Amino acid sequence: MANSVPWVVHKFGGSSVADADCFRRVADIVIAQPAGPQGIVLSACRGITDALLKLVELAEQQDESYRAEIAKIRARHATIAETLLRPEAAQLYLAGFDRDCHDIEGILHTVRLTRAAARNVIDLIAGYGEIWSTKLFHRYFEERGSRPGPVKWIDARTVLVVEWGPLGPAVQWTESHEKLAAAVPKGFEGTLIITGFVASDRRGVQTTLGRNGSDFSGSIFGALLEAREIQIWTDVDGVLSADPRRVPDATIIDSLSYNEAMELAYFGAKVIHPQTMAPAVGRDIPIWIRNTFAPQKQGTLICAKPESSLPVKGITTIERVALINLEGAGMIGVPGTAHRLFGALREEGISVILISQGSSEHSICCAIPQDQAERAAAVVRAAFERELKEGQIQDVDVTPDLAILAAVGDGMAGQPGVAAKVFNALGSASVNIKAIAQGASNDQP
Repeated sequence: MANSVPWVVHKFGGSSVADADCFRRVADIVIAQPAGPQGIVLSACRGITDALLKLVELAEQQDESYRAEIAKIRARHATIAETLLRPEAAQLYLAGFDRDCHDIEGILHTVRLTRAAARNVIDLIAGYGEIWSTKLFHRYFEERGSRPGPVKWIDARTVLVVEWGPLGPAVQWTESHEKLAAAVPKGFEGTLIITGFVASDRRGVQTTLGRNGSDFSGSIFGALLEAREIQIWTDVDGVLSADPRRVPDATIIDSLSYNEAMELAYFGAKVIHPQTMAPAVGRDIPIWIRNTFAPQKQGTLICAKPESSLPVKGITTIERVALINLEGAGMIGVPGTAHRLFGALREEGISVILISQGSSEHSICCAIPQDQAERAAAVVRAAFERELKEGQIQDVDVTPDLAILAAVGDGMAGQPGVAAKVFNALGSASVNIKAIAQGASNDQP
């Protein structure tokens, strides 16, 4: 999909399309972009995906109030449409919306009778939010008519092919490239309005990209269109060096490497999800994090080789964590202990956040979400039942009410004294350290 003028892909989140004023703001941002083809990926209007999932829950509970909830969703979109569009255009948009609502009611009626919704049914209903927001923006942007070239709506369900596996949705790149090439004329120099979050599998059955799926869509379409850069527009000025609720003087980080951004995201930073960056990382496409409500601000650049002399880019935390410790002399020198421990947790669907093991192999501990702690302890005790009875393993200990703190920065690699500063600061604050883990590249203690 390479063009003579490279693409720029913009992804706008739910807060960026929350109401009519937000739609206008997004249009202003797109119109202000330099000449060249633009891909605009939109989330559902803020809160709509949750409202759609609530419809399914109500139908499963045989609660017929889902009809009133559908009416509320319709009223919200009608208000935006009637504010932004000419009357006849708003009527056409709402006529299509009403057809969708009729289809949703039919699906939910079946769910109410069976008291259960299959995964594909949930995906089908959850994906309507992005369809509605992009169709509305497409009509509005065409009416504005302030940017050269055609404006084309792209239904990602007809273009993007994914297959779900153990690691989540895997993009089928060859099929997706072919479908996008068929949908977008060669040399297209206009604006594409693209549904985020939704896709189809190889059978043509609608699915979604899961949690943070719209950001993932932005990165995927950036890769498919061979974009020069991807701009993710949200409601913050960029990636912060720390949580401003805890650190009032936290600052916007001007640039991050892909690795730094993924570490910060994994350890609690909410601006971008690690998975969403993968297509861009593999093709070395820079990602900007920018604020829809303050577009004049530069934001944060995420790229392969950022220009920054700061050894530490950010401090972040994960709270409500429990530590499970497996300890026993019988573990020393015995291969497979870690495999059994983490295999048991995996089979139960329990996420491991951090791992630390003593060099003698006498103990191994891992951090997990606190709300999974009791179940995890039971699973581990069951997995090592024989060793516990025979005394080869002394105990499976659970320590609740902990937090993980991570200092992240590529510049820490090979620079002595950074970890010492972290531990000295914690010691001065009378904070007890239960476990330590450090990346092999020394970029995150």
